[in-house]
Amino acid sequence: MKNDRRRVTLAFALVGASSGITACGGADDETAIEEDGEAAAQRRRRRWWTAVPTAAPTPSTSAPTSSPTALPTPAPTASPTSSPTAAPTAAPTTRPTTAPTASPTASPTASPTPAPTAAPTAAPTAAPTASPTAAPTAAPTAAPTAAPAPIDNEAYRSTKKTLFVDARASTATRRGDGTYYEVLAKASTGTPAAAYELGKIGPSYSSVEHSAQWLWNNPGGDWINTSGAAQATSNPHFTFAANAVSSGSSTYSTSITAGVQAALARGRWNAYIVKVVGSTRALATQRHPSLAAPRVQVNYTDGTVGALACTACVQLMPGTSYTQTGANPEAAINAAVALEFEMPAKAVSSATLTISVTQHTTGQATINGYLANPPVNTSPVTLGVANSYAGDAGLKNDPSILFAQRYEDGTTLGDYVIQNFSSIDVWNLSYWDPELFGTGAANPAKLPTAHNGVPIAGTHKWFYKQNTGNTITLVNSSYTGDGFQPVAPGLGALRVVIPKESVADGGSVGYGGSTGADLWALFPKAVAGTLDETYVRFRVRFAVTPKLLADTKAFRTESGATATYAIREGKWGVGTHHWTFFGGNNNVGGENIGHTNRLGFRVHPSDIGLMGVQSYVHSWDMVKYDMPFGQMGGLGAGFFPNKWYTVEIRKKLNTWNSTGAVGTSPSDGVMEIWIDGRLAARHTNWKYRDGKLDYTGATPLSMGKLVPFRQMGDMGLLLNLYNGGVKGADEDTVMFFAQMAAGTKYIGPPR
Repeated sequence: MKNDRRRVTLAFALVGASSGITACGGADDETAIEEDGEAAAQRRRRRWWTAVPTAAPTPSTSAPTSSPTALPTPAPTASPTSSPTAAPTAAPTTRPTTAPTASPTASPTASPTPAPTAAPTAAPTAAPTASPTAAPTAAPTAAPTAAPAPIDNEAYRSTKKTLFVDARASTATRRGDGTYYEVLAKASTGTPAAAYELGKIGPSYSSVEHSAQWLWNNPGGDWINTSGAAQATSNPHFTFAANAVSSGSSTYSTSITAGVQAALARGRWNAYIVKVVGSTRALATQRHPSLAAPRVQVNYTDGTVGALACTACVQLMPGTSYTQTGANPEAAINAAVALEFEMPAKAVSSATLTISVTQHTTGQATINGYLANPPVNTSPVTLGVANSYAGDAGLKNDPSILFAQRYEDGTTLGDYVIQNFSSIDVWNLSYWDPELFGTGAANPAKLPTAHNGVPIAGTHKWFYKQNTGNTITLVNSSYTGDGFQPVAPGLGALRVVIPKESVADGGSVGYGGSTGADLWALFPKAVAGTLDETYVRFRVRFAVTPKLLADTKAFRTESGATATYAIREGKWGVGTHHWTFFGGNNNVGGENIGHTNRLGFRVHPSDIGLMGVQSYVHSWDMVKYDMPFGQMGGLGAGFFPNKWYTVEIRKKLNTWNSTGAVGTSPSDGVMEIWIDGRLAARHTNWKYRDGKLDYTGATPLSMGKLVPFRQMGDMGLLLNLYNGGVKGADEDTVMFFAQMAAGTKYIGPPR
């Protein structure tokens, strides 16, 4: 069976205030879904996100951190410097902004969180069906005993200095088929060629970062005023009357000292929610053909001066599911605009905002700007089983652990990946112990226990489900390539390369993408297929380099097909599964045919560089939409190159009616994701299994292929990395994995 051939892309906000004005006259991605076979290939529309159900994502349970009170500054008096001339302008288009990111608490305290109950260890019965599984139960709490490591502020979207995502001003965009904008297709590849859609990326009326489902507490943007009061419309950080002309455009200057000083005090986000009182106005964005981009001039306390460039100017447009990232040339303030500037380098004595306003009318208007104050993830670090084992040494001997690898210096790849055979055809039913399916006596010489005389289950080793050549290697702690640094002294990592497609720009690469790893590990027979709840924890490091779309090739699946940007995107991660020949990927999963638990990734082009590497749960096969990281205050909304992250996934299967028809089991499954020990996402309403096992209909034994068995619980692990669904990328994608573990209790970050 092929790798999963579906791909999805997910897809950020503005207001303002401070006083003193000077009127200075003016002139005016994608997730294409690909199934096994080639039938769906021509149906693709280059969109990297999946449509999410209308229900809002699970709201964050984390309370937003308090924002610092802005330093007071004298209110400047408005003094016109010239008589502005009105010039007609085109109807404004919304402008994208950089989406804010959630930031974990600076010094998180280790506080226990529910850990799952231990998995059953009794030997399974031979009968293929079983009584319904019990509903999920709260797991025992893990007692943390160690303080977490200091936070790397550049590791998370929520702690980076920049909040909103916006396309580069120098990247050409146009309006797409709807209200979104897109980067133009590559002219050099010829036609047909697809543009790169931006409409699910960046801030929106509902979200700080739309692609991560990182929601505002208040649609249209969260802010504070100079007194630190949330959503207060008094005392803005900048304010001016925008009435210099009755039509066309005019440029204004006003004090923004209070805002810049407050942003410096809190250490991030010189970002504003801009609102208008009175008649509608619009702001000229970085893409305006004749008006200058918004800018801030600063006077530092040491006597030097500087300029802070605008990094985002995006309309927060109500009534649409698309963002206005990449919009040009104007951002209308009919609701709000997300506006952001570079952070000041040092203490500021004064700052002046110069900004061009368009769409003047005879109606009076005052424009106010307030410091953006998005909800951020303040979850504490939760320690688990691993906290009892320094550097994971001895972790594999813990009774709750089913699989663990450390990659110590002095070991070889064969210590972690079985080298006795090039691959195992896991779909061949004759390779499996017949007792699992109720068709014969137990045979410990077969899977999951062994294969061709080689032990498999319980060895804490992977085997090749598909041999991908030399794409998987073991590096020791002294390795220096790919920007590598070890997670700890004496510990190396698995290095996985997803190979690039080596064809010319505009060339044809066929269907299927390129694979970097397709490994399986199986749990002992005593628990395989019975586990209702599992935890998988691993450390990952993305060795990717920034790349502009202009420098990215465009590939076709075949001659005459539409050429699309060959960015790096696909599937990755370590997950548990009950993957069978009949179901688990390719839009076929759940019910009574099988399930997998994989992640998706997209390396965003540096045209929208703040996004980094975005990850999501590849849940399409089971629930027909993908679930992003970052829904809880932005934590996990982006991973950034050459940094180690600890990812842990809790998978709680739904209650199963093993004797009923498909449709009779409840959707009470749960998936939770921790990033570096902090709960970052919780997705509910999963239905991994439903309906009794059907060995004569949906999954017939007569085909001689692997069918579901026992309670359809997790049977093992997979490490499946590839670029696709449809086709590969134009350069290699390198990932490092370290300190992998799987078990039946919350594992937590390595100590």
